[in-house]
Amino acid sequence: MTITRGLYAPWKYGRFFFGTWVVLGAIPLFLIGGQPIKWYAIGVLVLALASEALSGRYEDEPSYSQPELFYWLQYVSQVAGIVLTVLLAWMIALPHDLFGIGAAVEAVTGYDAVAAHLANDSWGVILAAVVLAGIAGALGSIAIGHELTHRTERPFAVFMGRLGQAFSLFTHFSIRHPYGHHNLVCTPADPATAIRGENFYRFTLRSIVGQKKMTWDLEKQRLARMGLSPWHWENRALRGWGMELLVVMFFAWAAGWAGVLAILGVSAVTHLALEAANYIEHYGLVRLPDQPQQVRHAWNSNVTASYYLTVGISRHSHHHADASVEFWDLKAYAREAPTTPYGYVWSFVFALVPPVWNALIAPKCLEWDYRFATPEEREIAMRQNRESGIPELVAAAEDYFAGRERNWGSRAPEGRLRTGSLAG
Repeated sequence: MTITRGLYAPWKYGRFFFGTWVVLGAIPLFLIGGQPIKWYAIGVLVLALASEALSGRYEDEPSYSQPELFYWLQYVSQVAGIVLTVLLAWMIALPHDLFGIGAAVEAVTGYDAVAAHLANDSWGVILAAVVLAGIAGALGSIAIGHELTHRTERPFAVFMGRLGQAFSLFTHFSIRHPYGHHNLVCTPADPATAIRGENFYRFTLRSIVGQKKMTWDLEKQRLARMGLSPWHWENRALRGWGMELLVVMFFAWAAGWAGVLAILGVSAVTHLALEAANYIEHYGLVRLPDQPQQVRHAWNSNVTASYYLTVGISRHSHHHADASVEFWDLKAYAREAPTTPYGYVWSFVFALVPPVWNALIAPKCLEWDYRFATPEEREIAMRQNRESGIPELVAAAEDYFAGRERNWGSRAPEGRLRTGSLAG
């Protein structure tokens, strides 16, 4: 029994960190070089898709006797992501042996890493390395960086979150997300909430621009309340962008324009991952600006693989209802919250093909209208339905505005959540 418990403990705490294991596995491959990097990247993507398709649902809500371990695991994950990003700079800089990394590897193992890279690396290998570093950036900026920067009562956690975000040029997230998105989600003021009928590509452009602008506006307003100029050193946006500039300068120093392109590629992967999550997590949901967020204002996913691959954030409904709850304590809300059509990874794949996404999400949106929305929210949703261009939603709006809604109440099982009264 003692042995069983001893074996279970690492799994119980470490299962949220599959992304970290992927990053740790990539570190030696970045040193070895060649085709293994490319096949590893392909394998990671295939594994993510397969695991979501096969893993079933996880709705348990276990307790953890040593939650402080989660913080140390997150810190280790942030450091691992930074190491992998620095190794990308080393790869791009070759034959210049940045920091003598190749010489150190040869001294310890006898393996000539520099020669191996120069002989075996191709554009495909470099692209795969950028994607893997981008996955590390998404982990460090969104999954774990997001969690750490929410813990404002822990300054070191916030620092580690921001540090990880700097290495994918993503520090705006630590400001815009908790102070902008969490206050404005599901309203027109939030650029990270997709409107019904808005395809992923248009949304991504609008969201990225809107979030950068909101980050500046939030800090400008905060400093104005303190009687300070927006250019004051207290501006967290400027400090974050200063950190990012140092990272870009490091890549430029290491490998010139090729290095700059590499770190921009890492940042692009991270931004794409965030916008995929944003698109899926709140698509088409609406809220009155003066009403509190509740579990109905975010799409949930209890697909097992999604839960662990996203470090628990796929239980997004509870996260938005109460952002003070750490990821390991988020509740499943299996019946009380709206759910995504599939797990996060597959939902994103389908979102890349707008007609497929529309076909999948339209019934989900109507289910939300019928089961979860308040009458005021339903009115807003139906206006979006009418303008969405999605036939099923347009037809529902025509029925609604023609007064043909008499059967909607019966569609809410046992009247559950017809007024959306359950908060997280």
